[in-house]
Order: sequence, then C-alpha cells, then structure tokens
Amino acid sequence: MKVLIAGANGYIGRHVTEIFVEHGFEVFTFNRNNCVVSHTEKITRKASYFESYFDVVVNCARPHWAEFSPEEITGIEFNLLKQLDRLATTGATKIHTSGVWLFGNASTVDLKEFRLKPLEAVKLDVRTINSAIKQNWHIVYCPSLVYGGENCQLKRIVESLSDGTIQVAIPSQGYNQYVHVMDIARFYLLLVKERISSAQHFIAETEGYTPESFAQLLLDSHIIKKVTRTTWSEYEITNGSISVEIEKLNLSLPVSFLFKTTECVRMYVENYSIT
Repeated sequence: MKVLIAGANGYIGRHVTEIFVEHGFEVFTFNRNNCVVSHTEKITRKASYFESYFDVVVNCARPHWAEFSPEEITGIEFNLLKQLDRLATTGATKIHTSGVWLFGNASTVDLKEFRLKPLEAVKLDVRTINSAIKQNWHIVYCPSLVYGGENCQLKRIVESLSDGTIQVAIPSQGYNQYVHVMDIARFYLLLVKERISSAQHFIAETEGYTPESFAQLLLDSHIIKKVTRTTWSEYEITNGSISVEIEKLNLSLPVSFLFKTTECVRMYVENYSIT
C-alpha cells in the first residue's frame, strides 16, 4: 500500500512515518513546496503527478498558533486537506490529526456525540473538521500534551522553564490526559490495517491530572525544582488569555475502545531522566 504523510518532519509525523516504514508500507512524504518525496528513493516530484495515487493519506501537519493567526491557520489547514484529497485514491484511508481544544467547552454528552465546543483559539477550525468529515477523513483528537520518543514534547516544555520552576494557578481547575507519541502512531497503523469504519476518535491514557497534580508529579520525580502557586489573574498577566483557557481545560475523554496504550506518563516521568 502506498502511504502519503504530510507533516512528516514534525514531532508526531516523524514517528508515524517511522512506524509505517517499519511495517513495510511504501511511504512518501508531502512537503511545504507542494511536492511528494519518496522515502526510500528520495525522489521529489510535483504533487500533481500523484493525483488519485495513494491508498493511505495521513495529515500530521499543523501550523503553530504562536507563528500564525487563527485565520491563517484555518486557511492553511483547510487548503492542505483539499490538496491531499486530490492525491488519495477513491476509498483511501485518510487520517487527520486534531486536538481536544476543539472540545474545550464541551459537556460529557457533547464529548460522547463529538459535538464541537471549541476554545476561542481554535474556534475557526470547526469549519475544517466538518469539511474533512464530509470527505470521509478519520479525525483523531489527541491530548494537548504528547510525550516520549525523539524530541519529546514534554522534555521541550520542561527545558523551557525558567530555573526549573513551573507556575500553577490556584485553585487548580483543569483536568488533562496524556498520550505517548508511539501510541498515536500505532493507532494510525491500526486504522489502516483494520479498515475501521468509525470516523472520529479520542485517544489518550485514561489516567488524568489537574495542572497542580501533574506539576507535583514532576516535582516528586525531580524533573522540576519548584512549583510556584499563583492567582488566576497573575497567571493570565504572565501567560496570556489563551494559556488560561488551556490551563482550565477540563475534559474526561471518552477514549476510543480501539485505542490501546503501551505507555504511561506516570511511569515515563518516574523512570526517565528528562532534565
């Protein structure tokens, strides 16, 4: 089977590419110049050469919200999915990587029905998701924080902390779940191999944490040196309103019964030296 992966140089995309190569798929990558590159032969050709060519298309690309406005991100992602659609065969398995911010204001019932209730930062993404669903994409909603593997996201966050100190707003209102990057990759492989019919999926480890309890886990494991507790108004002044929305994210995800975890963030934190 011929697999096309967009965002293959990104954190999640590198690991997804790796697992498909390891399982014998013929893998190609889609780059920012609208070209397709053969993973094995390293031959680059214009994307138009590959119309209706790929049995599997996986999108792991996502413009960073710190570099683009919400309007720009929506436009880039919407147009990218349209381009990738043209490269897929009829009946291809298509997987789009999304996030739980789209359910930031959702109730338990909303989550079970996949009713989008987004945080303000991703409000415009609803159009992209609805369009992708109509075009028969699998939408995989991943937690805000992914960890493990090469260039671990959690490690990057810890290394960015000033003096090994993490700030937590009190009272700690949010609740977050986590997922290992290779468990994401394994789930994408499962969707392709098993030809799963359901279109939307939450994937995450079942155990979750408030921001305060997760900070305490990092502290107990000597990954950080100090937890500074502050008021919400002080937290917003330091980090901005978008960060406040994310910190208060309070979702207990109805994780797909198809998703199986092989890793655990608690064990990862307790057994690995991140600093």
